Amino acid sequence: IDVSNRSRKWKVPKGPMLIGRERRKLGLSQSPLHLIEMSSYSRYGEAMPVLQVNALTLNPNAVAMTLVATYRRRVHASLERVWENVLDWEHLPHLHDTSFDYCSLDEAGLWGWRVWSAPDKSSHIELCVDADQYVARTYAGSDQQSEIWTKLDAVDERATDIEVSFYLSGVPEEKVGQLGEAMLRLYTRLWDEDESMMQERQRRLDQRPGREQEKIIGKTAELASHLPVTFEFDRQQYELRFDQSWRLRPLICPHLLGPLEPSEQSDSILRCPWHGYEFDVESGACLSPSTATCKLKPLPLIEERDGSLWVLRG
Repeated sequence: IDVSNRSRKWKVPKGPMLIGRERRKLGLSQSPLHLIEMSSYSRYGEAMPVLQVNALTLNPNAVAMTLVATYRRRVHASLERVWENVLDWEHLPHLHDTSFDYCSLDEAGLWGWRVWSAPDKSSHIELCVDADQYVARTYAGSDQQSEIWTKLDAVDERATDIEVSFYLSGVPEEKVGQLGEAMLRLYTRLWDEDESMMQERQRRLDQRPGREQEKIIGKTAELASHLPVTFEFDRQQYELRFDQSWRLRPLICPHLLGPLEPSEQSDSILRCPWHGYEFDVESGACLSPSTATCKLKPLPLIEERDGSLWVLRG
């Protein structure tokens, strides 16, 4: 972490400002957004475009910016996983639910993505990618509030160095230190959460076995005395329970291999905390989001043979 150059000013331009739950958590007196909104420099005249022109240029809107902090870290995940995470806007309000209340896609492509960060479309975030870096800008209405550049450098097959520079608009000199420390705390938590997800996804990719037709789970009596039991079969992980009959619950989301948990509405609906995808256990259909193309595989069959429990492809 380097905040030694945080007072440096730019009249030029990852990740968003603190919004939603994070803002409420800090309290208005501590929120970077509130501090910027209360600044006399928080309005900039000409409207900023929704489609940012010259997006890969530092401060294309010629806004008065302050570099409040620089965050450096080694992420223990491959460059492939990191870029996958950067382009994955869907995880923001789910994996990072303490920082994001709302995200709705406006447009996405090889260039990056743009999401609305408020239901009334009064604010948005636009992320654009370059060869070895990307930039995220936040806007409230027509005003640009932040510009955050992240550089990526592959260390080896399982590690990536990142450097994040936080440029904020309309920052009073006496608030630079407070805002810089707030951004560093926020990004430490965001990258902690991202790193955990990327590592778990990589682990599951590495361990995925080949297709299986059938497999013995164990002795029926022993299994019955140690329920619930988890096991892997045919590239999926299952939880085995007994409720008048043997029952299975899949534990891996078919979207990006995240965990599946019972939803708050019903045990028959499974939800992935990474992206909020929901599935019906029996049919396998994805209930949310409506645009999803993935679904759960049919549940395998359970058979008892000579005192042992077997699982077979359905």
